[in-house]
Amino acid sequence: MRALRLLAVGLSAAVLAAAPASAQSRTQTAFDLVRLDASARTAALGGPAAFVGDDPSALFANPAFLSSEADRRAALSYSNLLLDVNAGTATYARDVAWLGGMSLAGGVRYLSYGDFERRTGAETEGETLGTFGASEAAVTVAASREVLPDLRVGLALHGLFASLDDAGAEALAGDLGVSLAVPEQGVVLGASVHHVGAMLSSFGTEADRLPLDVRVVASKRLRYVPLTLSVAGIDLNRFEGARSDSSLVTRTLDHLALGGELQLGPSFAVRAGYNGRRGDDLRSGGRLDLAGVNIGAGITLRRVAVDYAFSNWGAFGGLHQFGVRTKL
Repeated sequence: MRALRLLAVGLSAAVLAAAPASAQSRTQTAFDLVRLDASARTAALGGPAAFVGDDPSALFANPAFLSSEADRRAALSYSNLLLDVNAGTATYARDVAWLGGMSLAGGVRYLSYGDFERRTGAETEGETLGTFGASEAAVTVAASREVLPDLRVGLALHGLFASLDDAGAEALAGDLGVSLAVPEQGVVLGASVHHVGAMLSSFGTEADRLPLDVRVVASKRLRYVPLTLSVAGIDLNRFEGARSDSSLVTRTLDHLALGGELQLGPSFAVRAGYNGRRGDDLRSGGRLDLAGVNIGAGITLRRVAVDYAFSNWGAFGGLHQFGVRTKL
């Protein structure tokens, strides 16, 4: 069973067993779903960004980024990772006046690894006995509220589920965040801790763990150019990592997510970003490649916004992610 699980998980490029040792230093977990970008917009920006409050999927970057801008908005996202591996997200947000203007949201995420042949004996010589599947899912509820002018706190709770054939794993986890906006400066700051919780059940006899992630995020909207820049520190609770023998600059870059969104008119935007953690995980040996680099664009047609992102995963190819946002 352990071998089958590793085979299924290995199909996700985010956690490929063939990745460098730095990737293997990450917390091994049954829920790789939580490491994927929840929307095409944030994927193009390289990861968590502080200025996407009008997108209900922002709750996955930091629950405090969920704001009244996302009221009555819904978002869908889909990506095909590799072969039959695909993932998707659906979110919806709503302000509740009788709760003091609190912003509430719900979301569902899934990751399917496809079907595998079940064989007897050797993998290449055994008799085929049918197929089995492997998948992950998460159900999320979140709340955010302004506690002081321009200061918000947020909380998200996740039910996490993973299955492989007839085995399964379950967990409860939570994210806690805070954000501060400085509107006159075009600045948004945020800090959050993600995936704090407990395993309810695990695959086999080995206990799985949740991938704790501490983040800080800052964004700045330039005054004279329609450009918003974002920088995030991610996975800060494991700053040393597997490359502790490398320079401080290298280790710092491995924990940065950098992004920018350039608005080319009221209905079209282009985006680019770099995710240092993903670049470190997917870099092929010592050679220079573009692993971790992301680009994308978004177009708004009346009430509907369509987003696209391409994420370079080095030797494993690229990931295309599509998203739709609308106000209901």
